[in-house]
Amino acid sequence: MLAGIPFLPKDGIDDLLDRVAIHVIGKGQRVAGYVQKRRADRDCGTLVYVRNLGTGHEMPITKNRGSMARGCKLDGDALATLSEQLEGDLDHTPDILIIGRFGRSEADGRGLRDVISKAMALEIPVLVGVRDEYDAAWQDFHGGYAQTLPFDEASIITWWQEQVRERATQEA
Repeated sequence: MLAGIPFLPKDGIDDLLDRVAIHVIGKGQRVAGYVQKRRADRDCGTLVYVRNLGTGHEMPITKNRGSMARGCKLDGDALATLSEQLEGDLDHTPDILIIGRFGRSEADGRGLRDVISKAMALEIPVLVGVRDEYDAAWQDFHGGYAQTLPFDEASIITWWQEQVRERATQEA
């Protein structure tokens, strides 16, 4: 019910997870979660937005600290809002939760850890992108419970189909 996809910063994790979400939706299933999108910003180079996979709603997750700052910074308030949105989405019992990043906030014990835990408690399969530098924190978080999937769409779809079959067997 829980799977992580290790990736490097140069890998297209968001495009991969977006394709998986499109596949799941195409099968008539409901998706909750998010992927990140980057947009150019004249002061800090790139702002990061998140797109809710269930609603399509987009919001910035980083904030521009001004032209004198070095880069942009994660917006803690936006992350809290995203967490609230996703927790609310779980109340509608989606068929999968897709979390684009297990990153610094999650490694520090914050971020979307509670959303992942809530989905697990509700027996909703969870798919998480795991940045290489946060793999140790990810391992500590799940304690050996999660599967590790390759950065491969077909393998992820196969995992998803296994989750669907397993849930159907449990409900029968």
